[in-house]
Amino acid sequence: MRRPLCCVCAAFVVTVFLYLQINPAPVPKLCLEEGSIVTLQGRVVQKYTQEETLVLQLDCVSMVHPKQKIDGRVLCYIEQKECSIVPKAGSIIAVEGKVSGFSRARNPGEFDAQGYYQLQGVAFRLYRAEVIAQGSGYSAYREYLYQIRHFFEEIFDSVLSPKDASIMKAILLGSKSGLDEESKQLFQKSGIAHIFAISGLHITMLGMGLYHILRKLWIPQPLCAVVSVGVMVAYGDLAGMSSSAYRAVVMFGLQLAAQMLRRTYDMLTALALAAVLILMEEPRYLYYSGFQLSFGAILGIGCLSELIKPVRWKVLEPLCASLRIFLVHFPIMLSVYYEFPVYSFLLNLVIIPAMSVLMAAGLVCLAAGSLPAVFGFWLAKLAGGVCHLLLACFEGLCVLSLRLPFANWVVGKPDLWRSCAFCAVVVFLYAAHQYGAFLSKRLPREGLYHARGALYGQKELAVGLPALVKFVAVLSAVLLLSDNPADGVSMTFLDVGQGDCIWIESAAGEQFLVDGGSSSKSRTGRYTIVPFLKYNGVSVLEAVFLTHLDSDHISGIMEMLEGSGQALEIKIKRLCISDAVIEDEPYHELKALCERRQIPIYRLKAGDSMEACGLRFEVLHPHAGYEAASRNSSSLVMKLEAEGVTALLTGDVEADGEQAAAGRLLQQNDAAGIDIYKAAHHGSKYSNTQALLSQLQPETAIISCGENNRYGHPHTETVERLEQTGSDIWITKDTGAITIHIRKGSYTIEPFLKNDQK
Repeated sequence: MRRPLCCVCAAFVVTVFLYLQINPAPVPKLCLEEGSIVTLQGRVVQKYTQEETLVLQLDCVSMVHPKQKIDGRVLCYIEQKECSIVPKAGSIIAVEGKVSGFSRARNPGEFDAQGYYQLQGVAFRLYRAEVIAQGSGYSAYREYLYQIRHFFEEIFDSVLSPKDASIMKAILLGSKSGLDEESKQLFQKSGIAHIFAISGLHITMLGMGLYHILRKLWIPQPLCAVVSVGVMVAYGDLAGMSSSAYRAVVMFGLQLAAQMLRRTYDMLTALALAAVLILMEEPRYLYYSGFQLSFGAILGIGCLSELIKPVRWKVLEPLCASLRIFLVHFPIMLSVYYEFPVYSFLLNLVIIPAMSVLMAAGLVCLAAGSLPAVFGFWLAKLAGGVCHLLLACFEGLCVLSLRLPFANWVVGKPDLWRSCAFCAVVVFLYAAHQYGAFLSKRLPREGLYHARGALYGQKELAVGLPALVKFVAVLSAVLLLSDNPADGVSMTFLDVGQGDCIWIESAAGEQFLVDGGSSSKSRTGRYTIVPFLKYNGVSVLEAVFLTHLDSDHISGIMEMLEGSGQALEIKIKRLCISDAVIEDEPYHELKALCERRQIPIYRLKAGDSMEACGLRFEVLHPHAGYEAASRNSSSLVMKLEAEGVTALLTGDVEADGEQAAAGRLLQQNDAAGIDIYKAAHHGSKYSNTQALLSQLQPETAIISCGENNRYGHPHTETVERLEQTGSDIWITKDTGAITIHIRKGSYTIEPFLKNDQK
């Protein structure tokens, strides 16, 4: 068997995957009350600064009063201005602070902080923490690494601009806490976020460089290898030892071991062994995107190097390398980011070679900055200038790539079976190539070589799939994975906290939003609405309906119109507002943003309608000439007809608007034809009147409101009225996003949070 150790390790990884599929990790529960003040004791395993805050990570944590062991690590945030005791790494400390848990994802596409920190083994945070006692013992090794890292960070801060310094600290020191957010978003959208990961490029440049220098000094090879590996382990610890760094250090150590033992180094075996070592410590790393992307890149290079290679022009080798990585990364990228940067292939052809120069300049900057003389400072400034020039070029290339047509291919999260089918095609191509190589070696021995030797120029026969077949197979797999067809009509009531946002998809895949804002969650557009749209493969909205212009209904849409960050990728064709809108400051801001983005604004009144495939929107309120006393009273009330199912969307309408909408329904002989009722004003008792509910008799009622909101929504009176009408009540603060699938006159309801996740 070729690569027996690799096969055993691969079997272990598959076993871990199947085990996690059958026995998923339970959702952790916060063992302490949110906001409570507690005193904890634990050992400092990591510390770093984040702006003006010192962050400590503690393990072996227990409560002081009452005595209770904490399962997991704890992050402590300490204001440096108020920090009288700066604990040393490895020391035992007592700390007091305010308990805060991590938020879980409540909508599709949203970042799951709880799951991320669960993977890191962190149970909760302490805010406004204060160190009240410290033991005498500590880890000299860990403390020394922290001091070195802090010293290097100060060098970058002194010779570079804050923006450049944050990027260089992330690239060389693994310090991502202060990373410039704009640069992070730009590089991620362009497909070069990998430059922030401590990976094989760092280890190859530093480790192999050190190893060759030591060998030039006539130091024995075993000692050179031990010192080089030891320094790289220390460098990995200094940079936080991410999964990519761990993988690179293990593979580097195995490569040097193979040289000393005079054995052939096998990259795939080393990769598989590194994966096993990581998963033995924490099996759930298998689901961590950093683990998948890091190992996937090496897997693509190692397995597909012979499958995809230039036939004649060696200059195309870098492009072929990018294609190999693409075949592994594509399903991972879509599962994590829901989009693919189309021009990342070409961008990386420039960025990856330039990274070696950037890292060399950064190392010179650190080395020169460590010298006490003034000459060292100016040399560090000179090296910093090279860093700035290269980073400016990186940024310029990224901006240029994103301005090109079809820069970002928004696909959405693929179904599991599509990802499996894509992987099956790649595995088939690899297996076919390997089998062809096997036949190519055997055919000459069976006499075919002598029979046809003249025809093939005395060379072995090359057996394998034609290039055209490979191309068609890969293209078919890509198209299958990127296909995201609509299946009937869908409605999702997003959990935006105290606010409203409804996404509607027609049977033909046309997309609509009704409202989009929150008064309890910051940056709703960036962190909730846009990720949700990308998760569903949405890049174009046919229309956005704003029922009225309160911030809890428009704040996220305003973010998207401002075009900050990734919001520019969502195109809005038209924006529809109430004809009775009050023309105050929010109205004029909205109008100015729409003019800048060249988005037409339509003012709707009762009787207006809009149709799409399987959908019909009809405005029931306000009527022409209606004079609103407040923003709420001006709210659009719309009836949505979708494949035989009707829904009433109410915004924050007040009693008079409800009466007007009910009267119009009576005129249409549609008095009791509402299947889905979106409760007005987040379940306020001043809306959702008994008269309206008695007339509508809704089968399902959806209430959108935030947890522990200060308004007390939904009010008990509203819930009781809905219960009296026999409505099935769903509340976003309890279930997360609520998705309704409509098929041929019937519908099903799917909450985002299951019972065991609430």
